[in-house]
Amino acid sequence: MMATIAKGTAITVAHAAGRRDVILDRSLLLDNGIFGLEHMDQRARSFILLRSQIMNGFHADGGRILAITSTQAGNGKTFVTTNLATALCLIQPTILIDFDLRRPTMADRFGLTVKAGVDDYLLGDCEWEDVGQKARGLDLTLFPVRLPRQDSSTLLASGRMAGAIRAIQSASHQPICIIDTPPALVLDDIMLIGRNADGIVMVIEEGRTTARDVKQVLRLLSPTRIVGSVLNKSITARRDRYGYDYYEAP
Repeated sequence: MMATIAKGTAITVAHAAGRRDVILDRSLLLDNGIFGLEHMDQRARSFILLRSQIMNGFHADGGRILAITSTQAGNGKTFVTTNLATALCLIQPTILIDFDLRRPTMADRFGLTVKAGVDDYLLGDCEWEDVGQKARGLDLTLFPVRLPRQDSSTLLASGRMAGAIRAIQSASHQPICIIDTPPALVLDDIMLIGRNADGIVMVIEEGRTTARDVKQVLRLLSPTRIVGSVLNKSITARRDRYGYDYYEAP
């Protein structure tokens, strides 16, 4: 099925077996700060390095489900999540899920039209395969939210989230799954998501995230494995960097 949609919106190109295939507007992605697909772009370099460390550490140890969080809103977790997922999909089948149900942004950032979202699946109104949108020409499947949901904790506590994770883990092509989550100190959603994840990456904003906040999040997330942290909006980074670095957890 072909559809003509306004510039800046992903174009639906197929509809089969519940899955919608889309052509992503690369100029829209760049406008929205998603550089991970542009491997020659200087701004993608740190995410390519982060990708290598994830593959050589977390994934090599058997990790498949990786959640990204931060202490507070605005630390840049969605920026990191979208860029890591797009960089990963160039070398590994990748699934990107928006579990930030109260403030979802994936659909807007990727220009997606959402007929069935993660929220609809958690409500029991559709099946998991109905939500995924496969990016044509890429090993990337996107699972966006259709509408913001204030009852996010109730939805995430249902067994349907665990069912979605089991479906991903049993997939024959063995994708790595990147999950965008709410900030850890704003809601308890990350605790519900974390128990279904193999590991968590913390996004730390230099000059704003405090050591006390990080320690509090570590206590809340225990015993889920903290894979590492990303320093975002770096004040002290060298001028030839874009302002974020990856540090492996000890």
